[in-house]
Amino acid sequence: MNTSEIFLYSLEIRNALKSKNDFKENPIDLNLLPVLPFRVTNNIKLMILGQDPTVKNEKSRESIEYTLNLDKAGSLKAYINQICNSLGISFENIYATNVFKYFYTIPPERTMHVLHSHLPANLELLKEELAAYPRIPIIALGLPVLQLLAGEKVQVREYWSYNSKSRKCDGKFTFCPAKDNKLERDIYPFPHQPSIRKEFYKSNLNNYISYVNNNLKIKY
Repeated sequence: MNTSEIFLYSLEIRNALKSKNDFKENPIDLNLLPVLPFRVTNNIKLMILGQDPTVKNEKSRESIEYTLNLDKAGSLKAYINQICNSLGISFENIYATNVFKYFYTIPPERTMHVLHSHLPANLELLKEELAAYPRIPIIALGLPVLQLLAGEKVQVREYWSYNSKSRKCDGKFTFCPAKDNKLERDIYPFPHQPSIRKEFYKSNLNNYISYVNNNLKIKY
């Protein structure tokens, strides 16, 4: 699918869901258009998967044009760039998209039942979108995205080998295989940018990236 097709499809989904008016506690915002995927070139080597563009600051939403605001300098772009550098690829080799490309009234991680209800149509679009890159590894950014796709009980830290007793990493890293998630693609869970400041993730980031890198060399 090209960018125009993705935009129109997400607009169609947004309007169809909005017409139901099924969740008054967090309705879809029709005042803002869906946000486009971020891609610089067609030489894609890594997929970044976010949740939705509804940031807390309402005024700043109007300035969001691309997924995760990756067309603008900032801490999130620096974080993604760090991952890319550690994987030996360029920032220009990424493709970033959201599960939900339109805006809600409030950040929907506060109303996850709304996202679960709206997931089927958006998941269908996402699968079609990513089908153009069948062998490209996928990073899921943040816990809500992971739980939407792999179940409400999963935790990012589990894949990072968190030991609840020692509160440290055991070094036995894993990923979420295609058979265990609704996207039906291998997924490498990463914390979102604010959570990477936590000591556990900060101290194990390079080790998990090394695991991802080594695993990808074996798989691809």
